[in-house]
Amino acid sequence: KQWYQRRVRGLVKSFKRSRLFYGFINLAFNSYDSDRVKAVGADTAAAEWLVKNDGWIRAKGRSSWVKDYNSLSSCYGPSFKLAGIEAVNIDITSGGCQHFNGLKHVRHVCVSGCVNIDDKGLQIVSRNCWETLEHLDVSGTSVSIRGLEELVILRSLKTLKYDKKLKSDNAKHEAVLKQLIESNKGLEIEAV
Repeated sequence: KQWYQRRVRGLVKSFKRSRLFYGFINLAFNSYDSDRVKAVGADTAAAEWLVKNDGWIRAKGRSSWVKDYNSLSSCYGPSFKLAGIEAVNIDITSGGCQHFNGLKHVRHVCVSGCVNIDDKGLQIVSRNCWETLEHLDVSGTSVSIRGLEELVILRSLKTLKYDKKLKSDNAKHEAVLKQLIESNKGLEIEAV
């Protein structure tokens, strides 16, 4: 019995250490590097951050998505602008959303399944892409009804997908949806 208890305690300590290590790695991969942004520009720095974290990006004027970090160089140039972001089930955080600062051409953002994205991250995205963002998927994230309220400032939003678990607070939920539809005529909203 004592051997078993020692083994379990050892496994618990090991698990805690690995979670701590994983948290450190996650923090490192999501940290915002203002020097890098100054050196290469906001669009390039954001593209590098996303692809390093297993996301996909699409450049303005291009139809293909880039997932391979080594292929990013084919997109670069003086006119490189980030237009699409696919970050499905990857470990980006709301802190990492600071990479959206300065992005003025993003039309498509999918952060479906990114559980570390919350209202703060969504606020950063919406405040930087308020003029151009047309398609947004925040299903499977930690975004709440309060976070969806931030989306009222988006003037070009055409489609919104969010987590159906947010429907639990019906009165607030309905009011926010009504507000979103009033601010974006023709907005298609889907709870998934």
